[in-house]
Amino acid sequence: MVNDVLNAISKQLYTTFGNDYKYYVENVEQKLSKPCFTIDTIIPLMRSKSPVLYDRTMPMVIHYFTKDAENTKKDCYAKAEELAECLEYLPFENTYLRGEDISWQIVDDVLQVFVTYRFTSRRITTPLEN
Repeated sequence: MVNDVLNAISKQLYTTFGNDYKYYVENVEQKLSKPCFTIDTIIPLMRSKSPVLYDRTMPMVIHYFTKDAENTKKDCYAKAEELAECLEYLPFENTYLRGEDISWQIVDDVLQVFVTYRFTSRRITTPLEN
């Protein structure tokens, strides 16, 4: 389920920003191709509501690495606004997930955008055979 949300965010970013950016969901220690986004989750939570229903909370962080060394903050401020808008409603399966608690900060010239998705999922079970 986490991978599905990561992929949905990646697709949404690509839809919004296109081919001019790279999108990473795996850790890249060195040689990021800038400008780019990295997408990760922060301590996902799953609570059982019933034997087949689960409340899920998925806090996510999107890092933006700018290529514009001269106007880093200006570029990051603009991207923060664009990211907040594009992450608010995330196409997911046959519905939309609504991003909540969207916030951002700039640390060491890297924009960090935080968003939380809350939703209910269903576990598909197979009948027990006798």
